[in-house]
Amino acid sequence: MNYLTEEEIMEINRQIIQYAGEGMIQVLDPNGLNSIVEAPQQTFFGREAYPTVWLKAAYYLQKLTKKHVFADGNKRTALEAAKVFLLLNNINVKFHGIEAGQMVLDVTNSPDSEEVMLKVARYLKDHQIKNKSE
Repeated sequence: MNYLTEEEIMEINRQIIQYAGEGMIQVLDPNGLNSIVEAPQQTFFGREAYPTVWLKAAYYLQKLTKKHVFADGNKRTALEAAKVFLLLNNINVKFHGIEAGQMVLDVTNSPDSEEVMLKVARYLKDHQIKNKSE
């Protein structure tokens, strides 16, 4: 399994801010960013904390949305980071702008809970682009 690094997530945020043409490129919470990067890789007593690629992607999306580790662009960075993580693991997803934006806003306005993470994982999986051979 391939995981995102702090540098990759910071680069995603930088590109999003530059593309938007506004906002500040700054990490406000380096420790929070580090914990977001490390947690999907954790195991407890030999069991993965987030056992599927979908839960790991949902973790990145939910935590980057909720923790506000960047000065600007947290929600857009969260969605793109989840997408890049899945791509790193040979999974392609396609989102419709308004629908994806609403999903991220729903995460923002929801409790930081396992239930929300499961919903996000389901959303991501439902938007997987299947190969023609599947």
